[in-house]
Order: sequence, then structure tokens, then C-alpha cells
Amino acid sequence: MKTINKVIQILAIAMLLLLPIGFTGCSSDDDETINPGGETEVPAFILGQESIKVKIGVENKMSVDIKEGGGEYDAFILDTNIAKVEMVDGVVKVEGLANGQTSLIVSDKYSRYRKVPVSVYTTDKLQLSHETFDLITVLGNSKTLTADVVLGNGGYEATSNNPAVTASVNEEGVISMTAVSKKAEFTAIVTVTDCTGLSEDIAVTVKASMDPFTDAELEAIMLDNTRRYYYNGSKTDSSYYTYLNEVTSQGKQRYGWDYWSYYWYKLEFKGGKNVGVKEEAVFDYYYYSAGSINTPVTMEIIKNDGVNIWGIFSYVNDAQEKLYTGYFCSPI
Repeated sequence: MKTINKVIQILAIAMLLLLPIGFTGCSSDDDETINPGGETEVPAFILGQESIKVKIGVENKMSVDIKEGGGEYDAFILDTNIAKVEMVDGVVKVEGLANGQTSLIVSDKYSRYRKVPVSVYTTDKLQLSHETFDLITVLGNSKTLTADVVLGNGGYEATSNNPAVTASVNEEGVISMTAVSKKAEFTAIVTVTDCTGLSEDIAVTVKASMDPFTDAELEAIMLDNTRRYYYNGSKTDSSYYTYLNEVTSQGKQRYGWDYWSYYWYKLEFKGGKNVGVKEEAVFDYYYYSAGSINTPVTMEIIKNDGVNIWGIFSYVNDAQEKLYTGYFCSPI
């Protein structure tokens, strides 16, 4: 086999760029007028494949057959990071090295060239870390869970058959699934597809939790002994507010704050300051950005260390199908 020198390879690439239509695996050579050095007839130059797909790995080499040609064949790959080629007993063999697209160039002794598109891939089956997922979130609140592409060919896309669950996937194959829970659980099918068209599904079942806080969140709340009043995930108080710690005319304990009766946060309940669930608890809150809220709540004192108390509360807005939460820490 005659080795093509660098000049010939450069000329071949230039010819491919200028005349891409002329380099196909099974094209006719009727229009070629190359003088074969005195021979009266030039054989056609025909390859057995117009394009090939090669799986990465030495054990997955693909052959390109030379059906007819002038002999003294040589071959090279345009992008040697993606694939490599060797000639074995007149057969061209291509080995995939990395995902991507490149081209195989085959030539014969008459300096004729044929281009064969080469697609290199990793796997014949897309593998995901999960087939099913339970996405559990506090009622009416959003949560995102992630899964991973364990094995694939890159170029991933993710879709959901239910608009209540959004799905996306990044270049590294991390799949993100986000949903807002409702009172009734529901399921979405998230489909992940790679650049070769392989796809796999994840069945995502969205469920609502009526627990206002996780154990980890409760632990974090009780570790902080600063005075503070939270509602719906946001701190509401400021140092220039008047803090409330009093008994109402109805005999209820009241905690919260007031700002010149323009804005306020008042949590009233019966049952003392000891740890436990409280009776007849009511949350009364007014702030310009939140509007007015006055509603019965489920309330519990979760800690009393003799200096401070920590309390949590929650209620359901039925129209919104959402569980609202709050908590506070205050000197006893």
C-alpha cells in the first residue's frame, strides 16, 4: 500500500472543500478522464458504503469495502480525535475514539478520492439513573429533583408530556425536573433523547406533603435563638418594629410585632407556652406587599428552653391549593 504524503492529503482536503458533490461513496466515474499511464481503460472507483456509524471501542471497528478501484489504496480520517483508520488486506477499517462527526477519505493510485461520512457514538442503549421518581413537595410549593444520564451519546434533550412538570437536561447529562404539587397526585413522563435518537423515560409522580417543615428544617430553626418572625419563607420583622408579647382580652397569648398600626404580624393562641400543639390559633398579618391575612392556623410550640420559645404554624389556602407556613423565635 502506497502511503499518501502530506502534500497529497492537503490537496485532497482542498478538493473536498471545493468539490463536495464529487466525493460520494457510490458515485459514478463516467466523467473522469484520468490517464492511467498508457492503459486504455480506467476502472471505476466505488466504495461499498456511503456512510458509516461506528461505536467507540477497538472491538467495534467498522469496515468500508472497496468494490472497485485502481489499486494502491490509502485512507485517512479528517479528525483523528474522533476516529482512526487502518488498511487490513485491502479492507478499510475505522475505529471510533470519541463521539462526533468526521469523514473518511479513501484514494487509489489515480489520485481519486472518495469521502465517507463517519458518525461515532458511545452506546446503543441510553441508560438513566432512575426509571421512576416520587417528587414530594409541600402542598402548592415548587421543588426540583435531578437524575443523571448514566450512559449516552451526548446532545441530550428532555421533554415532559405534562405541562405541570418541566424538564431540562444539561450537556453533562444532569436531568432537572420541577413541579408544583396539588392536592391530588399526578404523574408525568419525562423523555430524555440523545443525539443519535436513543430515548428513555422517567415516570415522575408528584405528591403533596402537609408537613410544613422537614426534620432538618425544624432542627435549623431551633438552633437559632435570635428573635425573628418568618412567613412564607421570608423574614418579616425589623429592629424598629414594636415586638409583641402579651395576653389579649380573650385570654390568648399573643406574639408578633406592630409598626404604628400600619403593618403588623400577630399570632394568637391558647394553651400556654409549653411545647405542644396549641388551640384556637389565629394568624393576623398585614403588609403592603402581602395584603391582609386573618386565618385560623395549626400551631405548635416546638421548643421552650426557659429563655426563648420557638413556634411554627401553617394553613391551607383551598382556592390556591397551597400550604402556607411560618415560624418565630421570641423571648418567653
